[in-house]
Amino acid sequence: MNERTETGGASDSGATAGASDRNPAIEATRLLGKWTRAARGHVSLGARCSCGFAPSAGNVQLQDFEIQILDYLFARHGGSAADPRVAALRERAGYRAGEAGSITELLRAIATETPGDAVELKLALLSDLNRSIDSFEELHRR
Repeated sequence: MNERTETGGASDSGATAGASDRNPAIEATRLLGKWTRAARGHVSLGARCSCGFAPSAGNVQLQDFEIQILDYLFARHGGSAADPRVAALRERAGYRAGEAGSITELLRAIATETPGDAVELKLALLSDLNRSIDSFEELHRR
């Protein structure tokens, strides 16, 4: 992939001038692939990554942080008194604060919703998710 596709480009900060050029469904589909790849990996909690070796107690998978990532995203983009559009996304993701939810289902919900509804909100949420995934991928490369 090219740099713009992988990082989300210059408008990665969410609702910026380029947001109107971006489609949440396309961004969600791209992030679904990125999430799936990253979730298969692991994050070393020790001094270095031990790829190719049996997992140790110091390694966790990105999926182990899925609820915390969802907690962050929904606290940042709606909280408990969220607008109905965010509430619908939470429901489709099966999200219950601190308990359950699926990033895969959240991304599928965004990818299959009507494109014109809450575009900037969805792009901001996707941008934050992209940065979260990037930070875990960076830990894996260490």
